[in-house]
Amino acid sequence: MVSDTARRGRRVAVAGLALISAAGLLAAAPAGAQAPPREAAFVHSATGGELGGGRLTLHGVNRRVSWAHNSGRFGVMAVKRMHRMLFAPRIPAATGTLHVAGHHGGDELSFRLTRPRYSAARRMVSYRVQRVGKGRLPRRAARAAGIARRFGAASLTIQGAPTPSVNVDLNVYNCTNGADGTCWGTISASGLQPGACCLSVSGPLSGGNTGQSVETDYRVDANGNVGGQLNLLCQNDFHVFVPNITVDATHVGGPSNDYNAPGCG
Repeated sequence: MVSDTARRGRRVAVAGLALISAAGLLAAAPAGAQAPPREAAFVHSATGGELGGGRLTLHGVNRRVSWAHNSGRFGVMAVKRMHRMLFAPRIPAATGTLHVAGHHGGDELSFRLTRPRYSAARRMVSYRVQRVGKGRLPRRAARAAGIARRFGAASLTIQGAPTPSVNVDLNVYNCTNGADGTCWGTISASGLQPGACCLSVSGPLSGGNTGQSVETDYRVDANGNVGGQLNLLCQNDFHVFVPNITVDATHVGGPSNDYNAPGCG
């Protein structure tokens, strides 16, 4: 017959093993437990949904989405946290691909997604959508009565906009100290807010200047990209050199960086 003391000892031992096991699992947690890159793919699984009135609504969703990145990282993330990361102000719209049970390959609907709404209590999430591509709902959903087209079990894969990047290549011609001329180069950017104005390139003046600068603005195209040629004078009307340039893309969701312009001063 086992005494109460022995039983308590066994319970303590089992609890200790459970703690050790949990600690081991935490220690072995994959790198995917880290915050994912914005351009990772995030997946909602839903028991059903509807499309209408400019919004896509999913029902029966979980509090978390799974995500994967082409680097091999993967993990899970709370829906609210994912929304904060992908739908912050001045970030280009994320895209979503809806796969509904009954879809064949190539039939999936694709959207630009904005203005997310989420209710954990109702297990519901919705997005304002703009159709892209030529996908369609399966026939049963397409024939459903009412303005909103309803569908059954589905998954929505959301692709965040790429992390903004700006690249400057300075190739300087006819631009030596004391000479008139133009500093030539190229500028390119991606992952910015589509159609926004503007990415600014400015050359602050050196040598007792009064705060003036040479500035050129570049509008972002419909795909979130900028491409253009730099055209900065070596000297301005004040006969002051432009030794470096500042690229400011913060107004369109990108970075701000300084670049040296060798030969421009």
